[in-house]
Amino acid sequence: MKKTLVAAVVCGLFAVGSANAATTSWDDHDTVEIGTATLSGSFSEIFTFTLTAPTTSLSSKAVALDISPILNLSEDSMVWLYKETGATDKFLSAYSFGTLFTAHDLLAGDYYYKVTGSTTGSFGGAFALTSTTAPVAVVPEADTYAMMLAGLGMIGLMAKRRMG
Repeated sequence: MKKTLVAAVVCGLFAVGSANAATTSWDDHDTVEIGTATLSGSFSEIFTFTLTAPTTSLSSKAVALDISPILNLSEDSMVWLYKETGATDKFLSAYSFGTLFTAHDLLAGDYYYKVTGSTTGSFGGAFALTSTTAPVAVVPEADTYAMMLAGLGMIGLMAKRRMG
């Protein structure tokens, strides 16, 4: 009987913990991604995404829908950016709602935003998270320049031969 009661309590605790956490997958990050959530109580929302190529910048901003006292979030609500690296994910940065955040020179891979806080409105709270990417500009390698100069030299020699 005691084992059954303990098992029921443990299952209940896990159910309560998972009820406050939600995960949204953006899959491959498009140029612009937008995530929204309507919440109540303490929350932890996860937005996962994959950068398929290196990016020069990943910019994001979270904005709370503030209709006090009906819908509102606590002032300590935050956005956390992580890179998935296996057993322990790499923390990259954290910022407050209303702040435009930009991470530079990110490598391809799996990432996620973790949005945490609590609601203070009588009907909870709501927010929108916007994330944009800018691709890395392609820079030619030194051997590409050498091949181009060699090709231009050959064209110059051919043109000189025909004229002379």
